[in-house]
Amino acid sequence: MDYISAKDTAGKWGISQRRVEVLCLNGQVRGAERVGNMWLIPKIAEKPLDGRTKAARQLKKPLEYAHTLDTERTIETVNGTMSIESMPLTDDDRGRLRAIMRGEITADEMVRQLVAKHRRSADVGRLRI
Repeated sequence: MDYISAKDTAGKWGISQRRVEVLCLNGQVRGAERVGNMWLIPKIAEKPLDGRTKAARQLKKPLEYAHTLDTERTIETVNGTMSIESMPLTDDDRGRLRAIMRGEITADEMVRQLVAKHRRSADVGRLRI
């Protein structure tokens, strides 16, 4: 894939270089990668809509759906990595990841819950009657 700098992208989109960098930092430019102290943006990347415009308000629901696709892609990437280690994700694991990515619970809180759950399971396993 061909990449261009934030400066070149700024000229192409008619906005400042700093604004392009902020959009990249916020994850609004698909495919943008940070290398050292500069951003590399795919030549085919499209300028994100300004959320204050009428066009952005009309597209609000499809953008939320696009976020769902990114969530599922991320979950499948994690699953692929875990499968290499012979530990594929269960449906419960996928549900936990979705909850974290939707912001329903923090990752730290999820870890605390899992530790408590598995600690209880381990304690029950130790009880021999």
